[in-house]
Amino acid sequence: MKKNLLHRIFYQYEYKVVYKRAAFTLFILLIYILGSHVTIVDESSVRVYNQSFYRLAISNVGGNINTLNIFTLGLGPWLTALVLLMLWRYRNSEKMLHQTRREQHCQEKWLTLIFSLIQGYFVIHQYIRDEQLEKVNVWMLLLILVTGAMMLIWLADQNVRYGIAGAMPIVLISIIRTLFHQKVSTFSMDRHMMFFVIGAIVIVMIILLFLELVEYRLSYYNIMQVEQTQLSSFVAWKLNPAGSITIMMSLSVYILINSLLNMAMFFLTGTFENISLTQLSHPIGVTLYIVIQILLGYGLSRLLINTKQKSKEFLKGGHYFEGISPGVDTEVYLHERARIICWTGSLIVGLIMGIPLYLSLMLPHLSQQVYFAIQFMILMYIGMNIAETIRTYFYFDKYQQFLTKYW
Repeated sequence: MKKNLLHRIFYQYEYKVVYKRAAFTLFILLIYILGSHVTIVDESSVRVYNQSFYRLAISNVGGNINTLNIFTLGLGPWLTALVLLMLWRYRNSEKMLHQTRREQHCQEKWLTLIFSLIQGYFVIHQYIRDEQLEKVNVWMLLLILVTGAMMLIWLADQNVRYGIAGAMPIVLISIIRTLFHQKVSTFSMDRHMMFFVIGAIVIVMIILLFLELVEYRLSYYNIMQVEQTQLSSFVAWKLNPAGSITIMMSLSVYILINSLLNMAMFFLTGTFENISLTQLSHPIGVTLYIVIQILLGYGLSRLLINTKQKSKEFLKGGHYFEGISPGVDTEVYLHERARIICWTGSLIVGLIMGIPLYLSLMLPHLSQQVYFAIQFMILMYIGMNIAETIRTYFYFDKYQQFLTKYW
């Protein structure tokens, strides 16, 4: 019976792409889990800070500062480098077309190396005790951290090519590990407050699901189709085209900004002390993070939509919108529509992340519970994106014989 079931799964339905990629992703995750247990300094030598959200931010890019291991930096330097290069390439799209994939990879890796050195130097001096710091070779530790970060980036890049959802499974495992290790203090809550919190989480999850499933459609016509009974064609955009990747990237940029500011203070004063204004325990720090989240969400969404390229495709294919002339007018029309969609999606995600953070400032005794809820929401959002990717591969398997002719 079991043999027949396995035969139907692997041969009759032929989900070959899915299970091969899933097996490769599991292998990548195994390497990541094993590497996360290879510590580079003793746990007693690491400072313990009551910075729940900073630990949350690190875990959302695949890192871990509870124990310094070879993957402590996570994917933060790489995601920050991708953000800057994506925005730069968007402004210089014509020049980017002349670059080879190898040249683009070299730019990503060199910029990632620079950010890894900055963040690694900050982590060593911030989280290793002073008495232990005098006994160890700082440059050797920095070399290990940077090497581990580059190796993790290489694993994520391999998962993009041969696995499922790129860096997201690594981040997913990191968040799950943080949720299990996070110590949430006991607190009393009456029945009304408990229903309110549960209801708020349910509403947020419905909104995130709404952002993922709902599409904004722009109907258009083809100049070659003159029949009145033609099928309706449309351009479909999600309300948040960039998805959960913006949350990971905004956290990585926020971490880098904090590292740069604290390192600047170190070179000026000679001591490492966290700048309180930029921490998420301060209103300015929360506002800074929310602004980064909204701007990155908008920028990455516009980059993925790319209305300029879409207008060129319309001009070549003979497509047009009713009442809109092809060419420049079509580009302006798409630009205005895309701007509304991208701002709407990025503002909604910014509010979803910002309201709990401001709530933690007003109710500091519930900050750990709020951070736990934020982690859970991010976990579900990333899980929805991974599920969508898997569903895409199932579609490819279903129509493989047809698609491979035109792939």
